[in-house]
Amino acid sequence: MFTRLRTRLTLFYGGLFGLALAFIAAFLYPMVSAQALKSAKGQLEATSKAFERIEALQTHQLRESAGISATDFGFRSAVAMAEIDPVTARTALANLHRRIGVDIAYLILPNGVVVSEPSAAELPPELIAKLMADETDHGALVLERSAYRAVAAPVLAPDNIGWLLVGARLDDAQMRSLASLTAIPIEAELLVHRGSSWMLTARSAEKRVEDVDQKARAPENDAIIEDRQVASMDGNDIRLQLSFPIAVALAPMMSLLGILLATGLVGLAILGVAAWFLARSITRPIAVLEAATRRIEDGDYSPVQIQSRDEIGRLARGFNMMVNTIEERTRTITHQALHDRETDLPNRQHFERALHEVVVESGYIYVGAIGIDRYSQIRDAIGYSNAASLVAALGGRLRERQMLAAPARLSGDIIGIAFVARSEAEAVLWLGETVTALELPLEVGRQRIDITAKAGFARLSEPSAGGQNPIDRASIALDQARKAHRKIAAFDADAYGDPVANLSLMGDMLRALASGSIFLVHQPKLNLRTGEYDGVEALVRWPHPERGHIRPDIFVPMAEETGHIRELTEWVLAQALKDQATLAAAGLSMRVSVNISGRLLGDPWLEQMVDRLAGKGLDKLCFEITETAVMNDPDRAMTQLRLFAEKGIPISIDDYGAGLSSLAYLKMMPAQELKIDRGLLAGLTANGRDTFLLRSTIDLGHGLGMKVVAEGVEDTQALAILQGLGCDLAQGYLISRPVPLPDLIRFLKENTHQTNHSLRVSQ
Repeated sequence: MFTRLRTRLTLFYGGLFGLALAFIAAFLYPMVSAQALKSAKGQLEATSKAFERIEALQTHQLRESAGISATDFGFRSAVAMAEIDPVTARTALANLHRRIGVDIAYLILPNGVVVSEPSAAELPPELIAKLMADETDHGALVLERSAYRAVAAPVLAPDNIGWLLVGARLDDAQMRSLASLTAIPIEAELLVHRGSSWMLTARSAEKRVEDVDQKARAPENDAIIEDRQVASMDGNDIRLQLSFPIAVALAPMMSLLGILLATGLVGLAILGVAAWFLARSITRPIAVLEAATRRIEDGDYSPVQIQSRDEIGRLARGFNMMVNTIEERTRTITHQALHDRETDLPNRQHFERALHEVVVESGYIYVGAIGIDRYSQIRDAIGYSNAASLVAALGGRLRERQMLAAPARLSGDIIGIAFVARSEAEAVLWLGETVTALELPLEVGRQRIDITAKAGFARLSEPSAGGQNPIDRASIALDQARKAHRKIAAFDADAYGDPVANLSLMGDMLRALASGSIFLVHQPKLNLRTGEYDGVEALVRWPHPERGHIRPDIFVPMAEETGHIRELTEWVLAQALKDQATLAAAGLSMRVSVNISGRLLGDPWLEQMVDRLAGKGLDKLCFEITETAVMNDPDRAMTQLRLFAEKGIPISIDDYGAGLSSLAYLKMMPAQELKIDRGLLAGLTANGRDTFLLRSTIDLGHGLGMKVVAEGVEDTQALAILQGLGCDLAQGYLISRPVPLPDLIRFLKENTHQTNHSLRVSQ
């Protein structure tokens, strides 16, 4: 209804004051009475709290006196002999009574016997039980018709040999002292509940009423009562009641009633006028500040102009300082959010924003990712700070080239750039010149540093890219350049493949293992000395229901990268054991060779899995390990291979000759078999260099005590040469293709008793 603050303030203050006057006029007397009663009640509460503080102070004093007395050597000695010599204990108690100036003193022994002065009142059994159970150690205590503030202290020598109970009387003098703490005439009484009535033990007034019939002394119509529960030591209901006459409380207030009413009426008129002018002086600068806040929302940080020197003026100056600070912090935060802290180069977010704003009239926009070779080694050599300075200096060099956006640091060793070219060939040429200029020597931290770099690039918008980020494509292109040992590489979508589909392929593989869609095939090994088949190699096959037959060289590396190689290996070993048992049941007992991934060699999980399968005939298998698999962690790998050898599991060195073979590793590996890679058999002739290398390899294997297996045998000439060179075993398509287990059993049974090697090969 009233939208202006000025009007609302005036009406609010005037109406509030008028409402107060009307309320006073209508309920003047009850208000004054209530205020007077409240004031009196407050004084009673303050007196009650004073009693509480006095009670705590006296309890503390009693506890200190009792504690000191309980630790006195002579007193403890008397207590220790109390059961034998109660007279001495009673005398010591009387001396303590007089020395510390208490009104009562008792000694309670662990057997429940109470030692006290002859004239002392008897202690309640409930109190003795609580003391012995450590349920109480201080509080009010009622003996006969008197109340005491009491404290109990254990007597230790060093075990508990009794309790010392001392107390001070709560009498009329204490009640009068309590009543005198306030200027108003109050009356203090101490009541104890006994049976169905209340007993008055002490009061500040002269008159004493010993028993009161009602539960507590009810407040009379002309007095205010403050009733406080007093902590009891023996379980009695003890209360302190403070009372104050209402008539005395109201007397000072009555004379003010007339003056208050008259003053209020005059004040109402003055307040209405003053509130209007006050609201006007407040709302004008507030409106200015409100307009300034709307300007800040729009990015306008101009200061407000308010010249007053009062709080509003100080508020305006503070507002201007805040606006300046916000503007500065906004610039700083924005800069930090869009720049690399180490080099002050733009970061990836800044680079992405810049790419969205780039527009060219001709040609294509390309995104490049330039990577510093051996950056981690350089950083370790010159330090992190100098490495950051190096990247910043390279960014400065790149700014000298004509680019569409400022060079940005995409990661530790990668700088992103954007440039225009009319074709991919022109982009390669331009990027090559940029990398060449970037590789010129530079000095960082008084050190001359020579660097080399590689670069990958991708078009900002490519039809084949889908929703892929161009910066990501450029970074992937850099990885492709590094893998191919090329200086410059464009993003190759076909080589990169489909990572999402590959990830889903691993889920399909796990489901295929569970459902049996993946299976093993076996390729037999022909013993060239005996003419018998004395081993097979197990190979994994996976016919995918949607993607067709997936080669092992596709899904096995993916399983290694994603960590699913464990599940695949465990399944292969378990299935190989089953197939070996099936062969043995068919009368074809022979060793089954299983390929073990180099990613697992040295992994404790492989040892645990071998231990789980150890009792299931694992020694009937053979682990084929590539020589390069031990190079990542040679010590751990060799230790694990020796452990397998000790468990009776034969080790075969697979693909020997396919890579950079090391005689040092070959000597250390506890292997029983050496498999020659099929690459050494390609184009094999009787008098060629390959034959000489093959003979040397066979002799080397025999010299190290290993059988030599040649894989990939595909023609009879190679088989004859291998037999002539003394090779022990051969496998390949000439002998048999990898076949499922039923076909393998049939093949072996048909060829087991043949003697002519030429008849043993698969047709």
